[in-house]
Amino acid sequence: MEIQAKRKSMINTYNESNLHAALKKLYALEYNGKTEAPVDSWICDIETEDRSIIEIQTKNISKLNRKVQDLLHQGRKVTVVHPVIQKKIIETYAEDGTLISRRKSPREESIYSIFRELTGMYSVLTAPGFTLEVVFSEIIEQRRKVAKPTQLPNKSRRFLKNWIPEEKKLNAILKKKRLRTKEDYQELIPPNLPSPFTIPELRNAIRTVPEITQLNKASQEYAASQAPLIIWLYTHMDILKEAGKKGRSRLFTPG
Repeated sequence: MEIQAKRKSMINTYNESNLHAALKKLYALEYNGKTEAPVDSWICDIETEDRSIIEIQTKNISKLNRKVQDLLHQGRKVTVVHPVIQKKIIETYAEDGTLISRRKSPREESIYSIFRELTGMYSVLTAPGFTLEVVFSEIIEQRRKVAKPTQLPNKSRRFLKNWIPEEKKLNAILKKKRLRTKEDYQELIPPNLPSPFTIPELRNAIRTVPEITQLNKASQEYAASQAPLIIWLYTHMDILKEAGKKGRSRLFTPG
């Protein structure tokens, strides 16, 4: 209870911080860890009292693959913390800092939003000592309105927009889910699938998952669209294996 109270207080205290920094402060407090800790040739987000490592990664989890493998080889336990944005509030400000609008984003992420991030990490996801901790979060995204449609510095916009992103702030942690073993990942496969099953059957089954049925239609369809990626990842992790064909569709069964 004391840790939970401190965690809630920290969320309020660090609302001015970006998402990564806020999560790092929260986890450092919870585990009494040192931040920006040098470990061999790496700088780690958090080193805990028992020498475990916690890395906060808001996107591009696969970029941590080499670092994680090296730390595991050293005998360290490694947890990668990844936020999934279940609820996002968008605040748009004028150039003088005046709040123009505040609205809820229609985009709702789910546990199935993580799979694109994991393809480069499949060899360590169930390795001894590794944990992926998914943090379902509510954030506030701040934007600043500009005079004319503008490209971002990284040239990532397909269409120019008349605002630029300023900050993402952690507003609340809604729940957490830890993934360590093959069984943990198998739990993400809907239980109402036939055995064996096809990718279209997996796609349809994801739409019926209670967590997914609560989302808006576009977010439901995005979750279902991850079915081929789930198959690719799970076959590489030896969680699933091919089991022949059903018409022109490949069949899969637990590995």
